[in-house]
Order: sequence, then structure tokens, then C-alpha cells
Amino acid sequence: MTEKALEPDIEIRTYFVRGKNALVARAEFSELYAAMYLHQLDNGIQRKADEDQLMREALAAITLHCASRPHAETAAWTVSFRSPGANVFVNGDNTLGTVTGTLFTTKQPVKKNVFYADVVSNGKGPRRSVVDFNGTRFFPAVEAYYRQSEQRPARLFQHAEEDFVLIAAQPDCDLEWLENLDEAAVRRLDQDVELSLLERRSFRFECGCHQDRLMQVLAPEMRARPDELFVHDEALHIHCPRCGARHTITREAFEAYLAKEDSNPG
Repeated sequence: MTEKALEPDIEIRTYFVRGKNALVARAEFSELYAAMYLHQLDNGIQRKADEDQLMREALAAITLHCASRPHAETAAWTVSFRSPGANVFVNGDNTLGTVTGTLFTTKQPVKKNVFYADVVSNGKGPRRSVVDFNGTRFFPAVEAYYRQSEQRPARLFQHAEEDFVLIAAQPDCDLEWLENLDEAAVRRLDQDVELSLLERRSFRFECGCHQDRLMQVLAPEMRARPDELFVHDEALHIHCPRCGARHTITREAFEAYLAKEDSNPG
């Protein structure tokens, strides 16, 4: 089975709400979640129910957010939750049409909820925003980020079991209408307002991590202190910080990689 078959694209549709001046992004995430669960199964990742809910919401939110942003932009969010005591990382790359993410539980208590957002646009950046928020769910955290950092309101809704909607204010938005929306109103949105299709984009769950990339990052340490890096073991066991994938790099493979790099310095 090919990698493409394992990680199918999903379609995100964006609309302009005429008369309300808002942007709507909507997608059905079952295929993307299936790819996430297969990735977790392959890498021995198990999550509690509340952690799984955070990951599902985080992937939906970053995907809808990216679909509403310029094509030459990538976004990375690291969000710390006091409860359930976890850090959630998600990344969306509009240039590749990919999203990925992972969740880390912490042994030390998380002191407060903090949302870190890093944005790279047109090769410039990254620009970082840091926002405090309340609650234990991911959608309210994103809404707090929009209010405080984007300086415009946005709302996130669950339209169906794995169908989610982002509605973000545009210039001259009807803010009273936006703030008063609820799930019932969102389900009849196409009946109550005029929606104009703007764009269709495709995204898939994919990190792109591989051994060569990890060895490239660790190469300076390997050159300087190989024995300390391997600690008398013949292999390194590494978890990708972006998606949690397990990678095993043998010392022999790493030495061969460095030898190849040294023979091709250009």
C-alpha cells in the first residue's frame, strides 16, 4: 500500500458570507483522523479520552485556520493545558497541504494555559504570539488566540461528528451576528445567509520526518561527542517532536551518513 493511500487528502471549502462579512472554512475530518490513528498505531502511541479529544480538535482547528490563510504561509501552535496536564503541538503547511501534530503529557504540573503561535509567511519569520486562555478544550483556546493575537473574533463549531466549521471575522464584519452564533445556527447557515464559495484546498496528515533529517539535526553532536550521544548503545531511539513517530538510528548508519556528507561537502 502506498504512502498516499495511507494518508489521503481531505477537502476544505472556504466561503464568504455576504452581508455579514465573514469567512467560513468547513471540512469533514474522518479520513484525516483515520490517518492520525494509523500513525499512532504504527508508533505505539496511546492516548486517554481527554487527550484524544484535544488532538482531534487541534488538528481540525489548525487545518481550518490554514485553509483560510495565504498559500505561502505555515503555522505551528504549541498549546499548554493545566488540565489534563499536556502540551499539544500542531503544524500546518499551506505550501505542502500537510498538517501534523502530537501531544506530550508532563510530569511537572503546567502552571497556566498558554497558547504559542509561530507563523512563517513568504519565507519571513517566524513571528511568535503568546496568549493566555481559560478552559480545558482546544476550540476556546483558538478563539482566545484570534481575539488577542489576530485581533478579530473567530468561532469554531462541530457541525457533525467529524465535520467542523471555522467562522472568522473579516473587515466590517457583523460582530453581533458572529458572537451570537450557536451550533443550531451553524447547521442552517446556508439557509439563513448567502454563502459564496471562495476556494477548495486539500490537506493530509503528514509530518515528513525521516532518519536523514534527524541525523542532519544531530550531526554536530555526533561529530563532537559520539560516545555521549549513544551512551554505549549501538542505536538511538528517537521520537519526532512534531508527530511522535519512533525512529531507530544505528551508530553504523549514522557513521555512514557522516562519511557520505564528508565526501560530498557541497
